[in-house]
Amino acid sequence: MKKKDLIPILLILAAFLAYPTIDRKVVSKFFPPKERPAPVQSVEAPEMPANPELAAPAEAAAEAESPAGAEPAAVAGPEAAVPEDEAVPETTETLENADLRVTFSSRGAGIVRAEILKYPEAKDSDRCVAFDFSERPAAAPSADGLPAGASFVVVRTGERSLTFTRDLPNGFRMAREVALDDAGGRLRIADRFENASGHDLSLSGYRLQSGWMGNLPGETQDRLPLLGVDTLSGSDVEFWGGKFEKWFKSLAPGVQRQTVPGPDRPAQSVEWAAAKNKYFVQILTPATFAESCTVSARRGPSERVSSMIFFSRTVTPIESIAAEIALPAQPVPAGETLTQESTFYVGPKDYASLKANGPHQEEILQLGFWRPIGILILKIMVWFHDHIWPYSYGLAIILLTFLIRIVFWPLNHKSMMSTQRMQEIQPEITALRERYKSDPARQQQEMMKLYREKKINPMGGCLPMLIQIPVFFALFIVLRGAIELRFSSFLWISDLSTPENLFADKLPFALNILPLLMGFTMWLQQRMTPTSDPQQQKMMLMMPIIFTLMFYSFPSGLSLYWTTNQVMMIIQLAIMRHRHPPQIQPAPAA
Repeated sequence: MKKKDLIPILLILAAFLAYPTIDRKVVSKFFPPKERPAPVQSVEAPEMPANPELAAPAEAAAEAESPAGAEPAAVAGPEAAVPEDEAVPETTETLENADLRVTFSSRGAGIVRAEILKYPEAKDSDRCVAFDFSERPAAAPSADGLPAGASFVVVRTGERSLTFTRDLPNGFRMAREVALDDAGGRLRIADRFENASGHDLSLSGYRLQSGWMGNLPGETQDRLPLLGVDTLSGSDVEFWGGKFEKWFKSLAPGVQRQTVPGPDRPAQSVEWAAAKNKYFVQILTPATFAESCTVSARRGPSERVSSMIFFSRTVTPIESIAAEIALPAQPVPAGETLTQESTFYVGPKDYASLKANGPHQEEILQLGFWRPIGILILKIMVWFHDHIWPYSYGLAIILLTFLIRIVFWPLNHKSMMSTQRMQEIQPEITALRERYKSDPARQQQEMMKLYREKKINPMGGCLPMLIQIPVFFALFIVLRGAIELRFSSFLWISDLSTPENLFADKLPFALNILPLLMGFTMWLQQRMTPTSDPQQQKMMLMMPIIFTLMFYSFPSGLSLYWTTNQVMMIIQLAIMRHRHPPQIQPAPAA
């Protein structure tokens, strides 16, 4: 490989490291999601069906028309119950399907506990993932005259449905109907406000909030932020997690808040808001647009984190985040009823579940500009896992790597042949540089003439690599946060979603075998591709070290992919060199 051919490779590596910022600030602006029309909110007749399951068709239709993306929802801090309600005993009711169990409280008519039934809390644990929302009930409503923690009368209206009722001091009679779907993590909510005052009123201050969302045990925000709030505003899905450190600079305990998308955006612009950690998410989706979303955050205790083995620092991470959406005020004539419909999802960041929950909500996975390729890769990996014994995601990653290498085998072969032919004429190139070192223009002309005579494209070794960059980016992003890899074991690896962390309790730092093996395979590949340029040799010697340090704290699933990819590249290179041994041309006489 020529020295100048190394420049595109270094540029590719730099682009790879800078891609999250480029995607967020550049790509998403020029390639936004398709804009969806805004649904129209209506004021209903005074009828208030008792059973929310009977209203399912209408609610489903309204939800189907609702836009899919959204901005972060506003959150209210944990507030105590209203004094006059403290004497009313709290009661709870539980709704459950095969995927989700939620516990509602009569205080605030929100969810105080959510259990994701098919996902264990820890490796080999019998306990499922559970979120305690008692401090801040999820999906709880608030409005003028309806303070947080207000007591409701609760009536079970079906196997998976409840009704909450309460009279408000401003003349509204409120009935909240909630119904859990037969499967999945979605609840349908209808908040009905009947104007019983005898004169026209306006419903203002109506809000819906998520519960606090924090990291699960064993998950830390070392390299990338795991906690985030996403919204869809207009045609843009925005990911606000990268701005948390800028917004919430104070390290003091307590709740800090930030309203998005901000005063420069039109009212009624938030279509849904999501509060998420690495693998799970809460999503608030009103049937009509909300006008703003408030992000709340609070910090946890300080801790030491390490990066690239040797570098460590003390950080005070954001411990939990939440979101709250605010809907615009609506007039309610005397004797009529205003219905505010919405859905609330709490569950895994699984592509199929998010896709079924609402338009564009699968973008919560943050697959970036390469999401079509990433989705295809994810589906192929899941298919390998579901259909090939022993049904391991480690084997699925290896098979996926084989498939990608086979698809790009011709391009890689062409790249390797071009690199080898460039190496074969290296003595002639060196002679031309020496002969015309005082005349750069003539030197370039003679080199291009030599390339034409030998039928060599000087960029032939780099162009095939550039074509594969989208696949590499997409695969990296998919494997970095795929919930399918959570607690998935393979050989000595106990969890493909984390580093191997072998002998962490016995050594000064944990041992990760795959990154070391990956670095060795990179070094071996470079030994099989000799170069006569000493400076280039030194630069290429640094690449295995840099990649080893960079991948050392990455999830082991990523290291498994890259190591397998390197092994296949070595095999292909060995086959090519066996069939087409290099023929080094002697330097022409001066």
